[in-house]
Amino acid sequence: MGLKIFHSDLKPCKDYSPCIERALDAVPIDKICGLVMHGVDTSRDYHSFLNDMKSSVYKILGKKVPVTLVPQFKLPEGGISLDVYTLDEEVHIGELDDVCYGVMDGDGYSVSFVEGIPSSDFSFSVSDQSDEVFGRLDSVLAQHGLTAGDIVRQWNYIGEITGFRGSRQNYQEFNDARSRYYGKVIWENGYPAATGIGTDSDGIIVSVIACKNESGGIFSINNPLQIAAHAYSKNVLVDDNQGAVKSTPKFERAKLFATDAGAFCFVSGTAAIRGEESVNADSAGEQTLRTIENINYLVSKENRAAYGCEAFDLKFSNLVVYVRNEEDFQHVKTVVEEAYPGIPAVYTIADVCRNELLVEIEGLLIS
Repeated sequence: MGLKIFHSDLKPCKDYSPCIERALDAVPIDKICGLVMHGVDTSRDYHSFLNDMKSSVYKILGKKVPVTLVPQFKLPEGGISLDVYTLDEEVHIGELDDVCYGVMDGDGYSVSFVEGIPSSDFSFSVSDQSDEVFGRLDSVLAQHGLTAGDIVRQWNYIGEITGFRGSRQNYQEFNDARSRYYGKVIWENGYPAATGIGTDSDGIIVSVIACKNESGGIFSINNPLQIAAHAYSKNVLVDDNQGAVKSTPKFERAKLFATDAGAFCFVSGTAAIRGEESVNADSAGEQTLRTIENINYLVSKENRAAYGCEAFDLKFSNLVVYVRNEEDFQHVKTVVEEAYPGIPAVYTIADVCRNELLVEIEGLLIS
């Protein structure tokens, strides 16, 4: 079982269709499980941009596939980053309630990729948007006998993530909604790997990969350098509503999925946090170094041995690097490229979940 990402950078233009078509030339169409794009178009609203990009992809491929559009400015000059996720066997495409998903059924396992689900109205409260999105996600998962407990990777895109609507911080309100949704199931394999990151929109968008594995090859991995996010104390949770019960972010630092045919490991969005406290608040470069140290130890065989999954030889395949301030981009990029030479990386401008955090990095490793 192989998960592979084909990466392309598309320069800014009015019509991305020709660029997308060229980017998809080398991709096996029947094995596409999802497309992820990072980019913004300030001339139109998010839903219009998403619908246009979907229409372009559908026309080029001659069929629907899962498409996630992340409204973040792609560094350095804008345009669109295009990551095409493929599996090594045929992927079956389905759709429910305007949500497209791809499913690959292997020998004793399955992998399902659900495209980014945006809320229908970005003017609604974060709580209402999140509840709507999780409700739609739950219905899609149920089509294949899956529940939230089968999610191994989740991307949570949250407009103005550290901003407030009234007395509630947007990220905290999202975490409360996520906890309500997750509370419906028993988490036998731990929570998913996840990213919670800001966007240039006001809305909530959630995408997931869910897996079943009869052999039990699903591993949650955490990091002794960092307190598990779901075990954070109330001291680092932000909310002006003194009477509110603040839910912790429910995710693991990494998630590894393995079969006899291979393995892949999702690294959650990782920042310069030691224990549960942010470090090097005044330096994007130093934060990038601390973040890389966190990631490298997290996925090391030494650390994975504590979780029974050290046998797999993993190599970095792709990265996404979120940078809060554009002026830090070149420095951050230099540090990342020194640590991970030759690894394809998407760089975007995005607010991280704490105001003092300047960089966040996520990644995929494959065997």
